[in-house]
Parts: sequence; C-alpha cells; structure tokens
Amino acid sequence: MSSPIRTSGSGSASGFSPRSLWVYALLTAVSILIVAPLLWAVSSSFTANDQVYRYVYPFSLKAFIPQAFTLSAYQTLFFEKGFGTAILNTSLLTIGTVLIGGLINLLAGFAFGVFDFRGKNLLFGIVLFTFMVPIEVTIIPQYIQMRDLGWINTWQGLLVPGLANSLVIFLFRQFFAEFPRDLLDAARVDGASWSRILFSLVVPASRPVLVGAGLVLFLSAWNAFFWPLVVAPRPEFRVIQVAISLSAQQVQTLFNEMFAGALIAALVPIILLLPLQQYYVSSIAATGIKE
Repeated sequence: MSSPIRTSGSGSASGFSPRSLWVYALLTAVSILIVAPLLWAVSSSFTANDQVYRYVYPFSLKAFIPQAFTLSAYQTLFFEKGFGTAILNTSLLTIGTVLIGGLINLLAGFAFGVFDFRGKNLLFGIVLFTFMVPIEVTIIPQYIQMRDLGWINTWQGLLVPGLANSLVIFLFRQFFAEFPRDLLDAARVDGASWSRILFSLVVPASRPVLVGAGLVLFLSAWNAFFWPLVVAPRPEFRVIQVAISLSAQQVQTLFNEMFAGALIAALVPIILLLPLQQYYVSSIAATGIKE
C-alpha cells in the first residue's frame, strides 16, 4: 500500500515558492556579475591588444568571444619575456616551501599539541601574534637580515623566510592536541620513540590537516609577490606574480598579455584546489576555526 503524498500548498511539492524563486534569481544575477569579468579576461587573453575594449563600450556579447583568435599574448610572454622561467622558479619555490616548510610546521605543531614544557603557552602566543603582524611591518628587518647573511638574490633568501607559517603551526597544533592520548601512551609503553609515533601513527591519521596545511603553504608561496620582489629582483629569480606585475609596467599597458599571465597564474591553484577542497574544509573544521 503506497503512502499518501502530502502537499502543503501550491508549488510546495516541487520545493519551489515565490520567495525561493526570488532568492535563486538574486543568486543568478550575482553569479553573472562575478563570472562575466572573468570570462572577459579569458577572452581578452586570446585577442589582439587593440581589440580588447572594442566590444566593451558599447557593450556586446562579442566581448566574451575572441573575434580574431590569437595566441600572440602567450607567445610574447613565454618567448620574449621569460614567463616560462618565472613559472619554473615559482614551481621550485612552491615545492620547496610545501615539503620543507610542511615538515618544520608539522614538528612544531606536534610539539605544541602533545608535549608540556616550560614557556609553552608563551611561545605559542608569540606564534599566534606573528600571524597577526602584516608583512609590511617585518619586511625591512627581514631584508637587513638577508643582506647580512648574503642571501640577496639567492634561493635561500626566497625560500627560508616562508618556511615557518604560524597559521599552519596552529592547524597542526589544534589537530594534534585532540589526538587520542591513550594511543600515544600505548605506543610509548610498547617502546616506540616519539619520531616513530609521529610518522607511523599520527601522520597516517592526519591526512585532512596535512592536505589543508599543504594548500596553505602552496598558496602562500605561489601568490608571493612583495617579498620576492624585494629580496630577489634579478630576472633569473623572478617568480610568476612579479613577472605579471613587470609585464604591465610599460608605456602602453598590454591588457591581453596581463590577462594571459593572470590566467596562467590562476590556473594551477584552481586545478589543485578543486579536487582537494574537501580536505581543506575538513582540516579547518577539525581545528575549530569558524569562517
């Protein structure tokens, strides 16, 4: 015997109401306002520079479709302006930051989350305080330190200051502080060292926070602009964000090249973030951070 179908009024059976239609219409309009400039930028990267604004004033839907498709902007970036070198430099910097920085922050977070030692709360408070200090405040002391070490225009100067990340340490600390203490004590009773406990027991169970921390480090290194511009201005150390900025600083602004560079710079994080975003959300939720 089939169960009766309940209806509570017109339109409720399908889940739509006049109010929900207005909400969907508003969300659609906002989405169009956000997506339209992105589509125009993508289209402009495949258009000659003198044609970028041709269909913008007055506006025409042709602005979203390259009318005379060309790869000249991409060819100029890669073959004349060394954009390929900038991508390679950024990739190396990002890989080094994620691998080396991930290990350093993992060890720091494990120490803060598991061990009790004198001055622990004070040190962790300092770590949290550094997260609130903008880079503009520390840029001059860091530059002086790099100069004294002889690390100006070197890979060490680019890489080392970005390895320790207070947000990543906080993510690891919050996760490890909630890790079952009984498992750690049982492993210690069995004679396991702390390094073995960390890498054989804790790390395999920490995939969400590992991926989330890796994404934070990846984005911080991939989007780095101010520090690489200051500490390594030579062309052989130029990263992708600096290359985009310098390509726009000309007598004539080449919008198609600027949009092409921005598209390339955004494509890699998007490809990486889309399949891994669930792990990032899980890591944030596990630490108790409310967005």
